[in-house]
Amino acid sequence: MRFRFELAGTALLAGILALSVAMPLPVFSQDTSSSAAPSSSAAPSSSPADTAVPDTRTQDEILLAGKRVWSDAACYNCHGTNGQGGRSPDFPAGPSLRKSVLDPDTMLMITECGLPETRMPAWLKGAYTEIGCYGDEPGPIPTGVLVAGAYSKDQLKDLIAYVQVNFMKQPLPTWTSEQ
Repeated sequence: MRFRFELAGTALLAGILALSVAMPLPVFSQDTSSSAAPSSSAAPSSSPADTAVPDTRTQDEILLAGKRVWSDAACYNCHGTNGQGGRSPDFPAGPSLRKSVLDPDTMLMITECGLPETRMPAWLKGAYTEIGCYGDEPGPIPTGVLVAGAYSKDQLKDLIAYVQVNFMKQPLPTWTSEQ
């Protein structure tokens, strides 16, 4: 499978490149067992009768759920306890999330699909194998891509909300039903 980025504008490219600074992480593998629960976003298409259920949680509930993912995935090992960027001798120096200029959609895409040829893994359950990444159809995991595959799309949205609000001092992101 050939990996491709389709970028619209230099700001997006600059943001992705800033985030992709050498970030070695432990190698993870995808759980491909049939007993793994599918992600809520795994369905590739939906009929007009299928509508997204609006998120009725409070901002505090969303941020608490995002903080749980931040802690569970140990994002702080690479990005620092407060998103300031990593400086541990035991983990890669991930970029500062406090200084990031990435919009929530781009940050979600990178978190879901990782950054090929870096140590930033794909955290989305079924990334690449069940859910295509970066415009590609589902298939084998490309060479140079690490896949943790631990979280649903909704859990990753909560994580991005947590990062945006707490570290980047941005408002809570709003997601469309297609995201």
